[in-house]
Amino acid sequence: MGRWMILAALGLLVLASCTMPQTQAGGTLEAMGALGGTPTNPTLLGKPLDLSQASLSEEGEVFQGNLLPGMVVRVLGTDAGQAIRVQSLEVRVELKGPVTSVDVQAGTLVVLGQTVYIDANTRIYEKAPGGYRTLLLSDLRPGDYVEVQGTATEAGIQATYVERYPGPSSQVETEGRVQNLDTAGKAFTLNGFTVDYAQARVEGTPREGVWAEVKGELSGTTIRAAKVDFKGQGQSGFGTSRRLELEGPLANLDEAAKTFSLLGYTVDYSGAQVVGALMEGSYVEVKGRVDGGNPTLLHAQLVKAKYPRTRAPKAEAKGQVTALDPTAMTLALGSLAFYADQNTLLKRDEPDGPIAFGEIRVGDFVEVAYDPTLQDSQGRFYALRVEVKGAMGAEEGEWEGAVQAVDRAQYTFQLLGYTVATDASTRFEAGDRDLTQQDFFALLQPGNWVEVKGALSGTTIQASKVELKRR
Repeated sequence: MGRWMILAALGLLVLASCTMPQTQAGGTLEAMGALGGTPTNPTLLGKPLDLSQASLSEEGEVFQGNLLPGMVVRVLGTDAGQAIRVQSLEVRVELKGPVTSVDVQAGTLVVLGQTVYIDANTRIYEKAPGGYRTLLLSDLRPGDYVEVQGTATEAGIQATYVERYPGPSSQVETEGRVQNLDTAGKAFTLNGFTVDYAQARVEGTPREGVWAEVKGELSGTTIRAAKVDFKGQGQSGFGTSRRLELEGPLANLDEAAKTFSLLGYTVDYSGAQVVGALMEGSYVEVKGRVDGGNPTLLHAQLVKAKYPRTRAPKAEAKGQVTALDPTAMTLALGSLAFYADQNTLLKRDEPDGPIAFGEIRVGDFVEVAYDPTLQDSQGRFYALRVEVKGAMGAEEGEWEGAVQAVDRAQYTFQLLGYTVATDASTRFEAGDRDLTQQDFFALLQPGNWVEVKGALSGTTIQASKVELKRR
């Protein structure tokens, strides 16, 4: 490369560094996005959250639950360089209610008339004794009561987080466009449901066609509202800010107008530096300024595509990488093998962020979300998401998959090419029931799906917990 070309390239780098918006370490930060990282070390915008001095809330009340990956939060704090020192954190919920239908092939479920879109970025959980457990879309059933977080639009919600509650409830939350407004009768239609707001606390001005958020009690197809927030220009529900950073799945991408929807904002990226390809449903990071006249409009200065949108997984496996071919983009967890392509979501937990397939190593502990109906000529399954949890030594890890063989005399079974050994200290579960070792092995059959926690030594997993899962 000639000297003039080097100088020109350096000049472009200097120009880029001057024009790209950056959050100064030590400066105040307002950000909103889906949490990454782990339950013990949540991250936002790729940085750990220091919650030691933070106040946590959800819908105006103190939040005392677990902060889980996929949850949408709004954070006010300070960028401390390697971490975000949080002053306040608010968990943002879009939808609560009963599931009407589930379409595993399409990757959708319907809740209170709204379509919820599920992909490999979406985390699905269920509260369980002592904490929570992860689910797949195929685990959800009509009638289940769920909470949904993500990006809400006219067409539905691109979900980052879905939580199934232990039992049904008549208390619901929803939002959408007001139709058939009857101000005298204090009622309107929302996503096909009638909202009676005669006894509700009302914020904003009721108007036909405006966006409304509703909380209340469901009775048939009527929601008896306790609170209705009618949104309008100048009402975002998030407050105004000169600078704002967002992270999550985009929707309503309009390449002609150069706009998209993200976490309650319309993002204008006409003047932004765009890194990567923007596609409907892709996961992005955005830095910009809120419009002075409309706090629901964000003028982006930087838009970075972080993860592609991909389909909803139908199966998951967890374990240690035992074989790897970076060129062919294949890997194995014991006897279970996978192949990936350019559409596979590849990420690491710590530090949270995207990775290249070549950064995965034999010995890494990973979680793979895959489609068991798609196999290559070697019998490998198509990986929709590969998430590296870290290198695993003698510490406890997790494995998940189909049981290959059972030895009822020795209380062992084969999983992903490993021997799973159990003893009197192992905890056994099936559904919501705790079982004895004898009762568990009386139930266990080859082909059953199990989740194992324990310590790996050679090819043997000494299990601290074994759970028989519904499939």
